[in-house]
Amino acid sequence: MANYTVLPLPPPPARLGGLLRRRTDMNHTLRYTLASLSALFLLGVFVATPGAVLPQWREQFGIGGEVAWFFNLQLLGLVLGVAAATRTRRRHPLLAFSAGLFALAFLLMAAAPTFALVAAAAAAAGFAQGVLNVHANGMVGDLHPQRRVFMLNRANAAFGLGAVTAPLLFTLADWRPGFALVGALFLAVAAISWNAPPAARQTAPVTPARIRAVVPLLLVVGLYVATEASLSAWSGAYLTELGYPVRLAGLLLSGYWLLLTLSRLLLAGWVAAAPLPRLLELVGGSLAVLLAMFLPPLAPLFPLAAVFFGPIFGTSFAHIQGKYGQELTGGMFYAAALGSTVGPALFAPIQNPRLIPLGFLLLGTLLFAATALANRRAQTS
Repeated sequence: MANYTVLPLPPPPARLGGLLRRRTDMNHTLRYTLASLSALFLLGVFVATPGAVLPQWREQFGIGGEVAWFFNLQLLGLVLGVAAATRTRRRHPLLAFSAGLFALAFLLMAAAPTFALVAAAAAAAGFAQGVLNVHANGMVGDLHPQRRVFMLNRANAAFGLGAVTAPLLFTLADWRPGFALVGALFLAVAAISWNAPPAARQTAPVTPARIRAVVPLLLVVGLYVATEASLSAWSGAYLTELGYPVRLAGLLLSGYWLLLTLSRLLLAGWVAAAPLPRLLELVGGSLAVLLAMFLPPLAPLFPLAAVFFGPIFGTSFAHIQGKYGQELTGGMFYAAALGSTVGPALFAPIQNPRLIPLGFLLLGTLLFAATALANRRAQTS
């Protein structure tokens, strides 16, 4: 009879279990990354929507100054939503609920017989916007901690794509079916974001010292948004004063948002290698564009500023989240809301439109100073 030696085999259940766990982790990461990117894309659509549909609202509802109610209620909801999101690590069910609330708000607006209902729905949409801003960005950072800066800049490119898409969507279609479509897409986001993982546990409690440490980056975000909002609101007035056609001013503004999105996509890896020093270089480069606006033949080049501004928000969020935790990221959205309101308002007293670039340059210089301060604080802390 032949002798046989039976060699032991490695236990298949353990190996198989490890493979299954890795596969499950990959599916988990992919699913919730997709949920975040989809939410940010639709947030971009929402932010750009009022400007795209305002002419249709005026025609259908006969409104004038009443449109301010939409923005005021949206801002109120946004502040409450950011506050709610930053007070809890749990994303389930708040994230899915907020996407569903956004869907409901869009569907209500699509069927609204009066503008009063549209404005009321804006409050609900603003609350959902605040929650999704915090948690959609935050979830990307938590899912990709080793590539946080890179992924958050890519995620904010999705937001930019949404902002570019909205004017196209509502130019080609009536706003009511367009709103119904966006509402349906938010329902899909609610479904895939169900059971979203909680935010990463903070390593240290929030203290006055930690709050002071993030102030320079909050200044960066506020001044960036102030500069961007001012360019959006006043660049057209300056260009038309110089004799450029109104249509060209609108096309250049669309080009600004497109370049902002491309910047976030293409510069994400470069910025991730040295985040805050690279931001300082970019903001310094933007000053050249703002200076060029004083020369009438070069004024239409202002969209190039977007190339330098693109990575600011995602990089700032990544730094605050990674070093100080999600609780302090909410300050970015308060700073952004303040900047978007105060920045353009500073230009109202300017009597001579040819002095408008002076305001852009002042904001850009303050932004550079704030970025330099944030960079220095990061190096010494």
